[in-house]
Amino acid sequence: MFDRYTDGARCCIFYAREAVFEYGSATIETEHLLLGILKEAPNIITRFLPSKTNAEIRAEVEKGIVVKPKIPTTVDIPISKEGGRILTLALEEAKMLGHRYVGVEHLLLGVLREEEGVAGQILRLAGLNVEAVRLRQQLSLGEAETE
Repeated sequence: MFDRYTDGARCCIFYAREAVFEYGSATIETEHLLLGILKEAPNIITRFLPSKTNAEIRAEVEKGIVVKPKIPTTVDIPISKEGGRILTLALEEAKMLGHRYVGVEHLLLGVLREEEGVAGQILRLAGLNVEAVRLRQQLSLGEAETE
């Protein structure tokens, strides 16, 4: 399933799983995926929203997480319905942008597009929007082609 994912995107999912174990959830939720993105890409928020930092967004996410008893790391943790939609939306974004891979930025777009997830709500309230991230991605791709 993750063969088109970059190493960074795979790490995001790994870190999301780590967050599940840390906070004691039964599933990988949108918040865990966002925490994984923030851990893997320490400057991703300021890249798209200079007025906020990863630390500020992380604090917002952690404020809303109810900590439960830790789960053993040997337990297989499923992805929630909303989390699964983020992965699907990330793949859609990659295809729409003409990329052959799913990267961290595509996961961020998936989080933003997933309307029912807490993570997307936090990002949108902070001022991040899908169009701005897409535009920045297209500009980055154009810059890479001219170098």
